[in-house]
Amino acid sequence: MILVGLRVDGKTMSKILSPKSLTFIAMMAALGNVLSFISIKLAPLMPTIPLGPTSFSLALDLSHLSTFIAALFGGPAVGGLTALIGSLVAAFEFGFSQGNFITGFGLPLGKTLTGLTAGILMRRLVVDRSRVMMVVSTVVSYIPEGIVTYIIFMYLFPLFIPGSSFWVAAMIVQVLVKAAIEMVVMGVLLAALIDNQGFTQLVKGYFS
Repeated sequence: MILVGLRVDGKTMSKILSPKSLTFIAMMAALGNVLSFISIKLAPLMPTIPLGPTSFSLALDLSHLSTFIAALFGGPAVGGLTALIGSLVAAFEFGFSQGNFITGFGLPLGKTLTGLTAGILMRRLVVDRSRVMMVVSTVVSYIPEGIVTYIIFMYLFPLFIPGSSFWVAAMIVQVLVKAAIEMVVMGVLLAALIDNQGFTQLVKGYFS
């Protein structure tokens, strides 16, 4: 389902790889990492909990706001690349810095899927400017990442971390509920941004 509409012809690829597009991807990815760092540091929802050889923490992460902007205006490939590069801070904070290599490697994969899915779902939204559909699309775009997150917690953690089966079920519920709330918040923010003609024309300029 995720791969529908991802066939890229030569003309589209050259457009994605143009200096303007690459600059836009770099800017949005940097913004994603900054948003991630600030939101994680300012809104830690759960302190770091040691769990055997690794540890776990929960915090607000608004990095996908830049992913959705990139996907809305640039399409699946631009959204996916932005999400991948813009996930580095989150992968470090939630994964590598805590000795959690499963999350460290899995989180960028999940975020990339959100960028790809959002690029497919949002093609008409920049024209239609439907606030309700904007929020719906951000929530639906997270579903593939949510599935990856579920697999990581329910199957990979118990496989590689002894004793983790006792806490993964409680943790995954908190993670997915937090993510759903984040998607709604970012959908509302995105709808407000595209109502701004100056912002919309500025971003469109990178793909003209």
